[in-house]
Amino acid sequence: MKDKIAIVVQRYGSEINGGAELHAKLLAEKLSSLYEVEVLTTCAIEYEFWDNYYSEGTEYINGIKVRRFKTLKKDLLKFNKLSKTVRNIYKYGSRKLTLLNFVYLFYKRKKYNKEGFSFNEWLEAQGPFSVDLIDFIKGKKENYKAFIFFTYLYHPTNIGIQEVAGKSILIPTAHDEPQFYLEGYKTLFSLPEFIVYNTQTEKNLVEKVYPQTKNINSGIAGIGFDDYDTSAGSLPEYLSPGKYFVYVGRIVEDKGCVMMIEYFRNFKKTHPEYRDIKLVLAGKNALDETITRGEDLILTGFVDHDLKNALLIHAAALIMPSFYESLSLITLEAMLMKIPVIVNKNCKVLHDHIEKSKTGKSFAGSKEFSESLIFYLTQAPEESAAEENRAKNYVLENYSWDSVINTFNSAIKTL
Repeated sequence: MKDKIAIVVQRYGSEINGGAELHAKLLAEKLSSLYEVEVLTTCAIEYEFWDNYYSEGTEYINGIKVRRFKTLKKDLLKFNKLSKTVRNIYKYGSRKLTLLNFVYLFYKRKKYNKEGFSFNEWLEAQGPFSVDLIDFIKGKKENYKAFIFFTYLYHPTNIGIQEVAGKSILIPTAHDEPQFYLEGYKTLFSLPEFIVYNTQTEKNLVEKVYPQTKNINSGIAGIGFDDYDTSAGSLPEYLSPGKYFVYVGRIVEDKGCVMMIEYFRNFKKTHPEYRDIKLVLAGKNALDETITRGEDLILTGFVDHDLKNALLIHAAALIMPSFYESLSLITLEAMLMKIPVIVNKNCKVLHDHIEKSKTGKSFAGSKEFSESLIFYLTQAPEESAAEENRAKNYVLENYSWDSVINTFNSAIKTL
């Protein structure tokens, strides 16, 4: 009889095809050959309001039992107000005091002081906030050998792990972002029995900010790509192969999308010879229409697996402008499919993929962004073929499911 394990993640579903949620889905399906896997999640499909889209209760997705719990509707005004405080605590707390700025910083630090900030209030306001999910973990914890918690950021991980610390595995998916430095997370990073990082870069970041994690057993896994489905559908008629760049993911400012759009428009303005080149954004758009309006931008909305692959295969390159990533599945997917990647140089995880694979381009500013686009629009076929092979080999050599599953299996056996 297989041991039962639970994977706790903020969202889960076939329609959710990126980030930690896709990571959780892939891991659940792989671990199911060794364990009886259940997923504990919410009824939400999006993270802006955490509305209860899915029905509460139990369903099966690709053979995995999924238990869904209702969330309270997010108070966006309250969350935005608290988030402003979070950003300012980080902004003024991280600046170095000098004779010139002492009075100013003293005033700002007093105004946005940590003592006046309630971490738990912010955690609940951010969501997803599900009392039923936490109660289930508390009441049924003896039924499971292990609990795997995804993402350091959210309420279910921070509160749920307190109930099952001795049988917990944390996958932080941590980024170098203002929220990461909140003192409230000290508790979370003291509790897990085991931590699984996506990259060495993420491990270095977590251990630097929360040194107590050095005393916790840990491993580096990421996900595997050796059996990734590269099947693709047809490219939409309105797109021509090699005549567009593509971004895949949440279309939000936090992912660098506003900057990317601004840089792309500047590229088109300063290089009129490329007037037929488009920027395709595939994913749910949360930006204002005034930002995304224009004939050079194409928004597809949510795309399924086959269309996503088609958009990647025929693109001049994938652009990943995010400042904050712990792994970036879409970047690795593109590399596996021999598609060039252009990434934000200010994100160490993304830049490391470029440096280690000796492929792709990274940018820090509009000039380097334009140069990267031009490079892949004019790259010689023989150079392109050599780079494509290096990219694919990098992914296959560093991200295999055997290695990933061995890491988790070893961790679970220690609990």
